[in-house]
Amino acid sequence: MTAPAAPTASPRFHFIDLLRGWAVLFMIETHVVNALLQPALKEEAWYKVLVFVNGLVAPTFLFCAGFGFAISFSRKWGEYTSLRPVLWRYLQRLGFILAVAYALHIPFFSLHKMITEADASSWIIFFQSDILQIIALTLAGLVLLAVTLRKERPFLIAVTVLAVAVVFCAPVVRAMDHSALPIWFRPYLSLQFKSQFPAFPWSAFLLAGTLTGFAFIRSRAAGRERVLVNRVAGLSLAAIAVSLLGELLPFELYPGLNFWNASPEFFFVRIGLVLFICIALWLYGQRREARGSSLLTMFGQESLLVYATHLLIVYGTTFDWSFISLFGKTLVFWQCLGLTILLTAAMYALAYAWHRLKGANMRLAHAVQYATILGMVAYFVLK
Repeated sequence: MTAPAAPTASPRFHFIDLLRGWAVLFMIETHVVNALLQPALKEEAWYKVLVFVNGLVAPTFLFCAGFGFAISFSRKWGEYTSLRPVLWRYLQRLGFILAVAYALHIPFFSLHKMITEADASSWIIFFQSDILQIIALTLAGLVLLAVTLRKERPFLIAVTVLAVAVVFCAPVVRAMDHSALPIWFRPYLSLQFKSQFPAFPWSAFLLAGTLTGFAFIRSRAAGRERVLVNRVAGLSLAAIAVSLLGELLPFELYPGLNFWNASPEFFFVRIGLVLFICIALWLYGQRREARGSSLLTMFGQESLLVYATHLLIVYGTTFDWSFISLFGKTLVFWQCLGLTILLTAAMYALAYAWHRLKGANMRLAHAVQYATILGMVAYFVLK
């Protein structure tokens, strides 16, 4: 139950595990606070700061997924582009992620109720675009691009062009009327259909992670990783500075656009901050001897399991029991913090147990995984 974002083969890019783990840690806090904090407290200044910090969680997840793609494909580029079995296994993992993504939004965990009770609003919720959908479909698009172009250099040029196009076309795409499109497709283009993460511009964060990953792989092979780190650090600061200065220009590239929506300036602020955190964790990892045992590393390596499980606990989209049903939006910040700590501890225990099981007996781990999936499917069909 792990995402295909990072391989287990050596050498690992430990700072990416740390970065993904940082995102998981703040993701748990974000969802607990958003779901349970009293609405009146969300008007206070400290909450605005917290929202800004929490707003880096999704870009970080997408960036790490792209970086993981670079690791996987750079190691076996020929095998992937020659349509060897490793490619089909990778696509199967992407299919699994996409299935989990939609399963988390099932309005009723019962096939009978889905057929007899689901209305139009229920299907809108089911088809909304979330982080996992963007990861799975963008990675699938990258696979198709790599297989089509076959050479790494043209592929990287195409990814760069695509990333720029996604960033600068996002405001235009967001402003268009997509109501005539199929219900399953329009959430990828607009916020109007309960979709928090349309492909424009969110897929660009994954594309940026892909480009960064290939750059790190090449620099490590050439023994120039620290040189690249210095350049990326400068690039991160430049991206933030240029994007903020862009708001001071006497004209608007997209008149009337909300800066906090889909503007290129805000994209570059976010990616600049993600790169800055990435470099900070790289420096931290260089000074740390025991890299494989930290809470962040464990969360990073088992991010999909933690992601899916904690969402069911907090929101209970498909079940009757959840934090939302127990507490509602009635808690103060310290109560939310306490629940966050408890949930984080529980998720770490789950991730640790699953990680140890895979390390000790992968066949048994697969058996547990398949049994769990089959059990949930049987429950869904028979309930």
